[in-house]
Amino acid sequence: MSAYACEPNKGSEPEVGWQWALQMAKFHDVTVLTRANNRAAIEKELAALKDTVPVPRFVYHDEGAFPLWLKKRFHAIQSYYILWQISAWHVIRRLRAETSYDLLHHVTFAGFRYRTAIWNHGVPSVWGPIGGIESIPWRLLPWKHPVSLFREILRNLNNLLQAAPFHVLPGRAKATTVILTSTQEMERTFLQLGFRSTLMPTIGLQTSRLTARPREPRTGPLNILFVGNIITLKGIDLAIEALSKSGTDATFTIIGSGNFMPSVKRLVARLGLEKRVIFAGRLPRQEVLNIYPDFDLFLMPTLHDTGGYAIIEAMFYGLPVICLDCGGPRIAVKDGAGIRVPLSSRPGTIAGLAEAIREYDQNRPLLLEHGRAAREIIARDYDWEKKGVQLDAIYQQAVAKKPDSASTMSHADTMRSALKGLFRRAFPMRGLAISALILCIIGAVGFLSVNHLKSDAQLIVEDTLPGVSDAGAANSAMAESFNRVLLSLMAETPEERQHYREELNTYDQRASESLEAYKQSIFSDDDRVNFARLLEKRRNYQRVRDGILALIDSRKQAEAMSLYKTSLVPAYRGYKDAGEVVLEYNTQQGKTRGEAILKICTGTQYVVAGIGILLFVVGFVIGLFK
Repeated sequence: MSAYACEPNKGSEPEVGWQWALQMAKFHDVTVLTRANNRAAIEKELAALKDTVPVPRFVYHDEGAFPLWLKKRFHAIQSYYILWQISAWHVIRRLRAETSYDLLHHVTFAGFRYRTAIWNHGVPSVWGPIGGIESIPWRLLPWKHPVSLFREILRNLNNLLQAAPFHVLPGRAKATTVILTSTQEMERTFLQLGFRSTLMPTIGLQTSRLTARPREPRTGPLNILFVGNIITLKGIDLAIEALSKSGTDATFTIIGSGNFMPSVKRLVARLGLEKRVIFAGRLPRQEVLNIYPDFDLFLMPTLHDTGGYAIIEAMFYGLPVICLDCGGPRIAVKDGAGIRVPLSSRPGTIAGLAEAIREYDQNRPLLLEHGRAAREIIARDYDWEKKGVQLDAIYQQAVAKKPDSASTMSHADTMRSALKGLFRRAFPMRGLAISALILCIIGAVGFLSVNHLKSDAQLIVEDTLPGVSDAGAANSAMAESFNRVLLSLMAETPEERQHYREELNTYDQRASESLEAYKQSIFSDDDRVNFARLLEKRRNYQRVRDGILALIDSRKQAEAMSLYKTSLVPAYRGYKDAGEVVLEYNTQQGKTRGEAILKICTGTQYVVAGIGILLFVVGFVIGLFK
């Protein structure tokens, strides 16, 4: 039996490991491989049990000093656990050389997502009960608690990846003789992958050591209890909002602590529930067991618990449970032992919890009826003695199955299989296919971005730059032409007037050529409108200018000067403004297109870098969990 976590009287996973080992030792010769860190507590309990019950043999194993230091220094429990399982495989191999084992059983950790040390030894194996595939629905994620939100999103994504048909879970299931699952979600996942499993709760109670006093009807406000870590996955915020919306005068006692506590207290204050919500802090287990009977109802809307010791303890003491219809609580809180609220939107889930509180508040006999049923369920399905009998039957089933074909292979077949496996590990086709797909995505992103860059650059070359150049040349020629009109007015001799007239015609011709060239680079409606307005202003200017030139030729200088001041200057100003609008439009277009190119370049950098990082992370996760 592989039980990384195995320690008596500690609760949670250590208690699971200890109890399964103790119960199965009543039926079989059991060797338990566990951490050396657990040795002191185990040896102390074994001494107390001496000669009273059969006990297993314990083999203690831990990694070296450096991995242990990393685990403690950085709280790297999962990484250390993975390393422990890898080295534990070699310990089991050594133990098998000394003893012929009939069965290998992985007990803890009771999560599905990690490799175990029991596979590929040519011996029938039992995996579990395991869970962990349960994920928080996106609608109920802790959006207001960033640390928890990030953790839960990663967990959800990891669950999707782990349960994918192309990932390692099918291979692990195939390597296992009997799979035990602790939740319906986990059972359904294996079924979707083509593997049957047996549903069995992971946790249990030594009911013979617990004493439950009879419960009596009570009046007054409903006394509701929560026991557990104050973390987002426990749904404590849902419970408090439901209490507020229940329309009752119920009180809610919270026993526990955790990183979500500040947010919970702020919520209580915002809802004005300070007098109805009592924070009792973390209490010793025995003290908690003693106070269960003081309450009417247990409220635990946990979002993805595989088990939940507090729930089954409360049920044993006759408390009906309000929970969400998911995970381990769904298995424990059967019909008639509490109320399971379906998962829906956040408002819908809170409304369901509030309705459940209201129902118990208005129907006090139902509390006693459901409480009695809850106690019967625990005595029947969660008593460790009875669970041991159930697991013994599963052991018999596992060893009765035909041995894995790997155990009957010839030496040559074994070598060929090993070489084939080595090749597949070195060149995994799925991994290569995924890598090729990601590289194709990177290539597609690069091609599309370059194509877009080419399009924008082409517009700059064919439209913006010629437009700026031609509009600038037209404006310059326009200004020179206007100046020559004034010089013609001020000329004293016919020769001077003729010289300025020739220059005016030259600049006028240049403006016409520049405007004609500009016309060829118009690609937008806005530009076309601006250009048409410029031509209209130019025609008006030229009409007034030609009238002035005629007056100059007729020696009517005074009239020409008056018309210059009253008509030509305003006409030129309109012409000039229209030209500047055209020039400004092209300048702005050039700026906009240049910025677009810069954005595309920057965006492509980030996208390609992001895909590269994603490829690294996915590869790391896949490698880690293999």
